Amino acid sequence: MRTCVLTGSNGGMGRAICAEMRRSGYRVVGLDRAGSAAGKPEEQPDRFIACDLSDMDDVRRALDALRDEAGIVTLVNCAGLYEKKGVFELTLDDLDRVLAVNLRAPFLLSQELARRMVAAGTGGSIVNIASINGKLGSPIIPYGTSKAGLIGLTRSMAKTLAPHGIRVNAIAPGTIDTPMAADVDATQMERQMYSVAMGRVGRPVEIATVVRFLAGDDSSYMTGSVVDVAGGWMS
Repeated sequence: MRTCVLTGSNGGMGRAICAEMRRSGYRVVGLDRAGSAAGKPEEQPDRFIACDLSDMDDVRRALDALRDEAGIVTLVNCAGLYEKKGVFELTLDDLDRVLAVNLRAPFLLSQELARRMVAAGTGGSIVNIASINGKLGSPIIPYGTSKAGLIGLTRSMAKTLAPHGIRVNAIAPGTIDTPMAADVDATQMERQMYSVAMGRVGRPVEIATVVRFLAGDDSSYMTGSVVDVAGGWMS
């Protein structure tokens, strides 16, 4: 049985990824701060571990709880935190909280689970959910900065882990129809859609299918890649 560890499993994107990975034959272990989220049965992970990803001690506790999971071959770092304060209102605590969830937790989880993949001799795949904002820059400073860092982490870990048969790739979504996107004000959303060639927001399943592709053997010669799934935002 192939096991996928998925952070942010209760979010809109996380639920879609969970369903897609389970449909593809993976056992999914979900990590998220809240308990089981409402949704379709297939969107629920096979196992749920409560974890506050802003607390590195809690992340380590989750990693300890994962020691009895055999066959972990995929990690999907999907959890994300968004802070809307402007440059003059931000505090270091605001910045640290976003960086913890969006960058430090993915590093810690990737480091330890890659170590276990190497020990098991299985190889594996890590998929990081970054953001188009990590490539373009964003006035939402903590979010854009953390996602740019996640892209850098993806590329650096890809080089380090390739000799061990572990591939590391990222997805850079544009605006996706999730609760996080619902928090964007109408003026900003209109401005974003003006920059999107396809003129619409994306659906969570459109991210989930790319995650499944990057996790599996169909992408066996891809590592260090950042795949834009943004409706032509970069064009």
